[in-house]
Amino acid sequence: MRLFCSILMLLWLLPLQAATPSVFDYDIKHWTSADGLASNSVRAVTQDQQGYLWFGTLYGLHRFDGQQFEVFTTETHPHLASNAITQLLTDSDGRIWVGTKAGLSVLQPQELSFERLPLFNEVTSLIEMAPGEVWVAADQLFQVQQGQVQRIEQVKTVVSQLTRHQQQVWVVAAESLYQRDADGSWQQFELPPELRQTPVYDVSWTSGGVMLAAEPGLYRLTAAGVVAEALPDNSKVPVYQVLQDSNGAMWLSAYRKLFYRFQQQDWQTVTVQELGNYPWFSALYQDQNQQLWLTSFSDGIYRAGLTQIRRLQPAPDPVIRSLALTPQGQLLLAAQTELGVLSKDGDYQQILAAEQLQGQTVHAMYWPEPTTLWLGLERGLFQLTLEKGSLQPLFPELQGQAVRVIQGARAGGVWLGALKGLYFATATKLEYWSENAELESRQITALDESEQQLLVGTSRGLYRWQQQRLTRLGSGTALYNAYIMAILLLPDQTILVSTLDDGIFILQPGQSWQQLHSGNGLLHGPAVSFYFHQQSGWIWISTHKGIFRLERASLNQLPQEGYRIEEVLSPFDRQMGSLSSRCCNGAGQAKVAYWQQQLWYPTLKGVVAVPEQPQGTALPDIQLRVKQVQTPRLYPLTATERRLVLEQYERNLTISYTALEFSRPESLEFRYQLQGFDEEWYSAAERREAVYTNLPPGSFDFVVQAKYRHQSWQEAVQAQLQLVIPRHFDETLLYRLLWLVLIISSLYGLFWLYRQNALLKQEQLERLVRQRTQELENSNQRLNELNEELQQLTHRDSQTGLRNSRFLHEQLPKDIEHFQRNLASLQAQGKSIALLVLQPEALAPLVQQHGKGITDSLLQHFSAVLSRETRGSDYVVRLDNWQFVVVFRDIPLSQVGAYGKKLAEQLSALTLSEGNSQQRLKVYGGYALYPLPLLGGQLLGWEVSLQLASLSASQLLQNATPGVASLQFAGQVDAFEFEESTDLERQVLRLQAEGLIWLQQE
Repeated sequence: MRLFCSILMLLWLLPLQAATPSVFDYDIKHWTSADGLASNSVRAVTQDQQGYLWFGTLYGLHRFDGQQFEVFTTETHPHLASNAITQLLTDSDGRIWVGTKAGLSVLQPQELSFERLPLFNEVTSLIEMAPGEVWVAADQLFQVQQGQVQRIEQVKTVVSQLTRHQQQVWVVAAESLYQRDADGSWQQFELPPELRQTPVYDVSWTSGGVMLAAEPGLYRLTAAGVVAEALPDNSKVPVYQVLQDSNGAMWLSAYRKLFYRFQQQDWQTVTVQELGNYPWFSALYQDQNQQLWLTSFSDGIYRAGLTQIRRLQPAPDPVIRSLALTPQGQLLLAAQTELGVLSKDGDYQQILAAEQLQGQTVHAMYWPEPTTLWLGLERGLFQLTLEKGSLQPLFPELQGQAVRVIQGARAGGVWLGALKGLYFATATKLEYWSENAELESRQITALDESEQQLLVGTSRGLYRWQQQRLTRLGSGTALYNAYIMAILLLPDQTILVSTLDDGIFILQPGQSWQQLHSGNGLLHGPAVSFYFHQQSGWIWISTHKGIFRLERASLNQLPQEGYRIEEVLSPFDRQMGSLSSRCCNGAGQAKVAYWQQQLWYPTLKGVVAVPEQPQGTALPDIQLRVKQVQTPRLYPLTATERRLVLEQYERNLTISYTALEFSRPESLEFRYQLQGFDEEWYSAAERREAVYTNLPPGSFDFVVQAKYRHQSWQEAVQAQLQLVIPRHFDETLLYRLLWLVLIISSLYGLFWLYRQNALLKQEQLERLVRQRTQELENSNQRLNELNEELQQLTHRDSQTGLRNSRFLHEQLPKDIEHFQRNLASLQAQGKSIALLVLQPEALAPLVQQHGKGITDSLLQHFSAVLSRETRGSDYVVRLDNWQFVVVFRDIPLSQVGAYGKKLAEQLSALTLSEGNSQQRLKVYGGYALYPLPLLGGQLLGWEVSLQLASLSASQLLQNATPGVASLQFAGQVDAFEFEESTDLERQVLRLQAEGLIWLQQE
């Protein structure tokens, strides 16, 4: 990290306005197998004429559009020589030559078709000599022309690398370097002994001559022959590639290092500390847009692009919290642990050390005099006298308060925003603002003032002081109670207010509040600073994740065109030499400064300088393509193809489209419409395909649009493809007319047949009626029989309407299972399952005296009372003729006996009137719990509890004692007394005789 800091310091010692291009000015982006690469070992790269990038890995060939990798392998394309790609070359005809470890293939990128050539050795280098003529290094030197392969006899040894400049060609062989001149003559240069029979990875022509990258290091072809060239850091490591880009900068890829030099400046080195991973690059390539692509032996792909946005780390402490301008025209930087100034020449000078700050964050800075600086710190307002270098607290009233705002007042004096309210100060006097009592929150977070009004932002809303009156703004909106982050007052008194959670609120004179949020263009979360550049008319806005600017004029055009927003620095931008970090940072109100025609922002890793006219950071034009149409067959499309005729049967299709955008592909959004089929646009977000099924025949226009996320759809680019689906014969008019004639003929024939068979059908109908009548009578009789059987199988007793025993055997196990799942909770509440058996006294004398009708009436009365008096969660079952069971699902143990006694008494109170006599029945009841309250009771089934309840009722009946009782158990009785007993009644009587069980009546 020290090396990285020292490199940045050296780079910025030159004047800032005329800085030399640096490797650390390059934005970089990284792709690996996690992003779709089949392998992180990437060996070759090229770009086709459509703009796609092609990468060769050890596991296939890849086509890349900035977002998606399409993989081509021998399994899908048998004419590809091998999956291990070693070299790629795009010739002047647009074909891509694919060198592999098993030979050579040629790809037509527009048709995505391969042709295998008769070369079967590993291809190590490719160059184009002329249109249609390519030289290949594949152990020997070969010439491929018009599909014919022939060996070049002038070089008879093993060849490894080739390069060409104008009419000269250089060939690296096992022990020599060959040079072919424009007249066809050959020269031979001996390689140094250490380079013979040693891998040479690249030979390149540069403005400094021919360079060889090899395992022993870097070599140059001079008049004296091939000589060793020292690496910039004098290390002895392998060199893999040399590239001189279109700007004249030199790039050297070495083992775990990347060297860069712009023209004749000093070399710069990128190592793992700057890149984040070891730079071990197999190939360097500059594309059509001057972007540099670096493919790694083990770490995927990197893209590096030069940008005008610059990052500086002038102070030893990288964390910058605040910045401002000095009266001398320098940039004042408040780091986390120190305070310093940066001059126009790039010199940094510390003016306040960490010992004096004592760990306090600088929130705001103000110069009352050229040699006196006020600092708003965590524990109050302090004054720094530059001549003495002393830091002294001001105004005892502010001690212990965080001062976040210091701003000069229009009428003289200074506004101070602190934790406990707003203050007004002069050089010797401090006044507490008289309106602080009206503020819901006195924590001042932002402030801005014009001649007409004063705006005060707090942690609970925005206030305006105007004409000696305080007004809280934003009533009826989220602004009313919002945490205010920043305020900007434009010259025409338009107000911009940033909030923590609700975006930016905008108030123009005479209008209502507008809100800019993520749904209508706000980027990267809450804004932390505003800056209005009057000359250009742009409002610059910074957030913790990036920088964007808003055109002032678009505020007036909002209803028609929306906000015009340009993204300047996105969260995805990362520069060489710095790991991903937030931008922008800042504390208090000092979060942006305009200096040297640039806007300066504090970050966690130094400062960011953005030009006021960031032409180099403008987003590139989107190159939208309809890539292919997939039906049962594949239709690749060229960039100029606008019409596609499908086969008649191809009605299900997938249309793939893409946008060639390599800088910020994550910022793209798509929508599409199949005109003639879709009624509206379909938003695809980042998805790059459209799927249609069962399309009708006809002509359709597939239209796709793409835009950056912050743009409106009116600014989107568009691509269009006409799709034609021919009709089947069965979809033509002739086919339908033939069908019409056939239908009319068939109807006439059917009508004739109907007239001929009318009488016969009438006779058959009468015969069938008689037959069906007899069958219906038989069916009705059978149906009645089945109904009787069905009643026996249902859960209801047909005579009383109560549940029957079948229902009991099916439902009670389910209730027991539910009880056991909640056993702990129910036992804690003192609840259990209880079975209450009720039966009246013998009814035979009543039947003999009054007839069977009285028993039916009695049953109805019994059923009505039991149904009415049982709880909603319980149910009543008729076991046999005159025995009923009441199942209590979860009843408190203390209420079982009382509840059963109440039911028995209500049933015994029933009066039966027969003639002049009235009859009352005595009812006997017995109950038992489940599980039984004895040791091991849970091992016994509910059938035992039911038998014990029935025995209790029977014993009361035998004793002629109406009421309700239950069998109680002595403490030494356990479940094993009943588990193996075949005659439960006999076992109970035996235990009663022994005094271990007794009948207890309620």
